[in-house]
Amino acid sequence: GPCFEGARTLSLREKLKALEELQQVDLELNEVHAEAEGVPRRRVEVEARVAEARTAWEGHKARLADNERERRGQEQLLGLERDKVKKWEGRLGEIRTPREYAALSREIDIAKKTNDGISEQLRELSAQGAELQKALEAAEEQLSEREMESQDEMAALQKRGAEHEERTRALEARRAEVSKRVDPGLLAKYENIRRRRAGIAVAPVVGATCKGCNRNIPPQLAIVLQRADSIEICPNCQRIIYSSSAVTPAAPTPA
Repeated sequence: GPCFEGARTLSLREKLKALEELQQVDLELNEVHAEAEGVPRRRVEVEARVAEARTAWEGHKARLADNERERRGQEQLLGLERDKVKKWEGRLGEIRTPREYAALSREIDIAKKTNDGISEQLRELSAQGAELQKALEAAEEQLSEREMESQDEMAALQKRGAEHEERTRALEARRAEVSKRVDPGLLAKYENIRRRRAGIAVAPVVGATCKGCNRNIPPQLAIVLQRADSIEICPNCQRIIYSSSAVTPAAPTPA
């Protein structure tokens, strides 16, 4: 009788409504998953920025160490050469022949010139060392700045990751609830279409336009959807379609 007819229509409406809700949950889940995928990517970027600053700092440190090593070597050499000149100058007084005296004097002059060259080199190395020290300090500052930024961002990313997990858990629990209200045969159909259609298996029809593919459906189909008593498929995109106004009628406006 008509009363049974009413019950059946209602139950199909409810099935469609549950399906609509399931699609909503799935869309939210997709969004959470997409956001969650960004977290590990961002982590890698943050770590790379710190690593880059550390590499720069290590490079400056190595250059400064080279400079210091070279300076120490030259200082030692200069010390030895100066001692040699002192010793030779001390021997000048003991030399008896003019020829030997001239020869030793010449050696002393050459040695002094060499020492001047070493001193000049040491001055240059010193100036370079000061520049290198400054660059090292700047690199160190940059590194510690990036390390601090990275700690903050990593903490924020961890928090975001935890939020994603929590939202995923809540949505999956809701999905399980809603799925129970969807007819098993319909649910299987839904899952099948969702896999093939970029995660969207159910689309409302507004006016005569399927919101899944934004194309018009035949007028006859639009009339059938208004009755909300059968499961219909969009002839264009093969998604399950329904009329929003039929499944969720507008609340009657108070007179």
